[in-house]
Amino acid sequence: MSHSSVQYCPKSFAVPIIFVPGLMGSRLRIKQDKRIVWEPLDNIGNAIRLARSNAVEKRAELIGLDAAPYSPDYLEVDLGESNPQHPFLQERIDRGWGGVLQGSYSGFLAWLQVSATLPENGLLPRGCSALHYEVWAPPYNWTDDNLNSGRDLGDTVRKALEGTAKKYQGTDVQVLKPIIITHSMGGLVSRAYTQLHGGAEEVHGVIHGALPCEGAPAAYKRILAGFEGAGIERHVLGANQQEVTATAANMPGVLQLLPNQWHKTVNGAKAWLHCTGKDGSKLWSKPAANPYSEIYSNQSDWWRLVYKEHLNPGSDNESEAYISYVKALKNAESFHAQLGPSAFHPNPRMFYSDDTEHSSWDSVEWKQTETEDIPPDDTFQDTNGRGIFTWSRMVLVVDFGGFEPVPRLITHYELQPANAPGDGTVHSGSGLHVSGPMSLPINPGFEHQPAFDSKEARRLTKEWLFEMVEEQL
Repeated sequence: MSHSSVQYCPKSFAVPIIFVPGLMGSRLRIKQDKRIVWEPLDNIGNAIRLARSNAVEKRAELIGLDAAPYSPDYLEVDLGESNPQHPFLQERIDRGWGGVLQGSYSGFLAWLQVSATLPENGLLPRGCSALHYEVWAPPYNWTDDNLNSGRDLGDTVRKALEGTAKKYQGTDVQVLKPIIITHSMGGLVSRAYTQLHGGAEEVHGVIHGALPCEGAPAAYKRILAGFEGAGIERHVLGANQQEVTATAANMPGVLQLLPNQWHKTVNGAKAWLHCTGKDGSKLWSKPAANPYSEIYSNQSDWWRLVYKEHLNPGSDNESEAYISYVKALKNAESFHAQLGPSAFHPNPRMFYSDDTEHSSWDSVEWKQTETEDIPPDDTFQDTNGRGIFTWSRMVLVVDFGGFEPVPRLITHYELQPANAPGDGTVHSGSGLHVSGPMSLPINPGFEHQPAFDSKEARRLTKEWLFEMVEEQL
């Protein structure tokens, strides 16, 4: 028998698959007393409690009690518990399945483990007589810096490889190098691991889904106006400016989802924040160069990202909260500077939604709708916390024979709806302009959170996994 015929003799293979969830996709508890603060297991009671809480209460749950500044040691992941009646589930608990968002991920994880190896055309990857995927889903502290989460991901990759090797020890099954699959923010965690923590050689390839490669303007919109719709993010992180600033704007991981210095709109433009006059004329566009200094740390313009009095509403020390926020911003800018626009694993794939049925913000527009385009100096500002800023002037009116000061509306700016193709959170430009991965659009597309429930997303994932298996044979 020739050497070449031996080389392609079909064998059995096993591949460790590590799935990295997105924002709010991991179960979190307070490290000190082990009390669960975020339960991503479709727990209605948990959602109702958080929905009824105000900005101070939400911040206390997610950032720290007694108006403490953000600390990465306040929260930790919770892996969940196996059911004593079904001890076979312990393996999945050990692999992290119980600590991730069940509604979005449990079906996909089960599909990966059981069905993704079944060939559509009856043919396994060339050289395979049998193929096994061993799926891990490590939860992580999504409030923390993605650089820290990326470091911890390396521990899971090594554990997955060792666990798979141990499972098939003594059999004729050959274990291949691990493959990572990511959703949304999980892609930043993975990129931090492979490109900044030296993990690229430890995995064969990475598949990204719904990745905000260079951030998403939706993050700006939601901090300034709250989360839209009826999703769980609205209940947990906030429905208005006050609530989301008190929670998300204190989280280093979330700040790394803001449009960074490399961001481009669907049309390729660098400026993504605009203000238009009543007649539709462009009054200004930002950023000219750096969104961190021009928009995020800005404290002089009304359209700035953060009003520092909302960062820690339970404390009288606005300066301390703002200093902590600016430190997290600088870390975010540094994180993206280290990654750059092309820091991906050498063997990457990516899919993204590209239809207007799931409109997304690739840019954010504030439109003037009342009277004067630019607020006069003698007016005072007010906001409803949901995307409307108004300026009024006090005028005297006759009231019962005297004069009574009352506000009169002068100028009114309103946030405009999303109108770019995408998945409702990440616009298609994130995939269109990405530098590095093989990046394919899906149209009709999908909603951001259940991205991996899309039939086309699963088809691509299966196809890419088969390709990556063949590459290793």
